[in-house]
Amino acid sequence: MEKKIIDFIKSLKSDQRITSFDEASTKQAIVIRILSSLGWDIFNVDEVKPDLNVGSHQVDYALRVNKANKVFINVKKVNEELNGHQKELLGCAVKEGVELSILTNGITWWFYLSLSKDPPEQRRFYSLDLLKQNPVSYTHLRAHETG
Repeated sequence: MEKKIIDFIKSLKSDQRITSFDEASTKQAIVIRILSSLGWDIFNVDEVKPDLNVGSHQVDYALRVNKANKVFINVKKVNEELNGHQKELLGCAVKEGVELSILTNGITWWFYLSLSKDPPEQRRFYSLDLLKQNPVSYTHLRAHETG
């Protein structure tokens, strides 16, 4: 699993196309591949639920264990600034009681403790940059560790 993720991230670093990815391409070419590499069954909607409606908002992916939402992920297009998008994601997570949320543009990944009482900007506890950081430093993030 780790070699697969490391190889994929190395290929991203040399892929000139990624800077032109829209949101749908970011989801398909980056996010889904990473989830699959981490062991999530991307074809099982009881495990990786796309486009989950939460009130009047939508979460791009809900990662589920035993059909219970464990992680919410919202995806923006590559190179889109993430600041300002966390409030909606965290609001959805709070409404559904989901403890962990991830906001990503495919390259930058921000991890949040959704249910914290802190302001949204202070709930972020971990950040990854797939193009700048050494991939070995974050391959410990595996599927189902939240369950």
